[in-house]
Amino acid sequence: MRRLTIKHSAIAYILNREMGYTQNAIAKLMGVSQGTVSNMIKEFEFQTKIRNLQKDLDDARAIIEKQNLLPQNEDYFC
Repeated sequence: MRRLTIKHSAIAYILNREMGYTQNAIAKLMGVSQGTVSNMIKEFEFQTKIRNLQKDLDDARAIIEKQNLLPQNEDYFC
């Protein structure tokens, strides 16, 4: 059995969402089932959303630090 990676999922996502390939065509190309392609695309979308949220959190942390909004008292959040 082939081990599919995140790169495979990214390729499937681009082929389907950006280039208009059907899931069946991608499945034939990759040698997997259409259901596998569907799952790969869904998982890739979820991972993309999660990563974007993580970037938003990192950006917010940087703004807080840059604006010196960190509490001076360690008991602030208790």
